[in-house]
Amino acid sequence: MDSSTLYFPVQLNESFSIEKIYTIHYFEYSRDFHFAGESHNFWELLYVDMGVVEVLAGETRHTLFKGDIIFHEPGEFHSLWANGRTAPNLVVLSFECTNPSMAWFAGKILRIKEAERNLLGRIVYEAQQAFDSPLEDPGLKALNRREQQSFGCEQLIKIYMEEFLIRLMRQDVTVSVAQGLENTIEKKSRETVFNKVVNYLMDNLGHQFSMDELCRDVGYSRSYLHNVFKKRTGHSVMEYYKRLKIEKAKQLIREGADNFTQISYKLDFSSLQYFSRLFKKITGMTPGAYASSVKLKSEYYADTEVADTEQHSEHL
Repeated sequence: MDSSTLYFPVQLNESFSIEKIYTIHYFEYSRDFHFAGESHNFWELLYVDMGVVEVLAGETRHTLFKGDIIFHEPGEFHSLWANGRTAPNLVVLSFECTNPSMAWFAGKILRIKEAERNLLGRIVYEAQQAFDSPLEDPGLKALNRREQQSFGCEQLIKIYMEEFLIRLMRQDVTVSVAQGLENTIEKKSRETVFNKVVNYLMDNLGHQFSMDELCRDVGYSRSYLHNVFKKRTGHSVMEYYKRLKIEKAKQLIREGADNFTQISYKLDFSSLQYFSRLFKKITGMTPGAYASSVKLKSEYYADTEVADTEQHSEHL
């Protein structure tokens, strides 16, 4: 007798199903960039990874800060621009999802948590494995598949995006006590330590200090901080500190108020040469090449805005 006749399968429900991806972007913009706007028949989400941006969604203007995310539903006109002071980093995903649950996101502005930020990072990483299209190109209209993809990367993008949407809708749901009180306390403790040290590092981007001085000031041992940062970031505390310095340098370059020598001095690098070497090691390009890439993006938006204005004038 075939025992399979004794079993009854359950058809799993899907709250979200991402059918198609249109674009995946990670942008690093200058402080004065401006996108004239567009509308399209698919969803788009914008996440502010650093800085501040102004967004027009339909007829409503919003100010978004680091950690904020906004959803534009199909057909909604949207534009965005920097505030002229802070150079923003943005993640933009556009996709097709026809599940009725998506209606919950219409008009929503949310502040995401660490788990959701990690998912966005994984999506961007898998997109780099799946496609050879430059994710920083604002004119990108189609993603081109790599001839040699990492196994399963496109499916992981789908899975991570669906998990991302589910997590956002669950934000207000009480965390299950099944996680275990002890593990929860330890996790919160490590999170508190990590945030305390990161705040210290951010406050001292323009000053040199030793690891011993940091440990004394924050009140934790060198080995404990090493374990916390390795598990959380994959880097030691001082390696992470160097990366924070370079991220700040990138922001200062995009804001355009200081030259490379002034930026190196502001961030207390031992020399301009060391600053340039470290910048290239971490970003893959020299400060000058990075500044040129930012300038090209800004010029693209300026050209796009002019073209849109001229096209609008022709219809008047």
